[in-house]
Amino acid sequence: MAVTDGAVGQEVTAGPLLVSLLGGTTLHFSGGHEYLDIIWDALDGVAEQAETADDRAVRRHQHIEYFPGDEYRSPDSIPLIIAADWPDA
Repeated sequence: MAVTDGAVGQEVTAGPLLVSLLGGTTLHFSGGHEYLDIIWDALDGVAEQAETADDRAVRRHQHIEYFPGDEYRSPDSIPLIIAADWPDA
């Protein structure tokens, strides 16, 4: 689901990364600092890949989602895909 005209919130708590959608318009991240870094590292990485890409036919992206046995993400998290796109030339 794409969210437009929404907000992003972050809350430092104990435990693994929890990605949730609050009220249908707020993408919310919570967890310990080391787990929240998963989101910020992914944003930086996708942005860097987009800026340096030679092939712009492929959208740079990264998946943030829980898999069984994952100690870094909460099993209650919703899947998140961070993507970069370029404006039409």
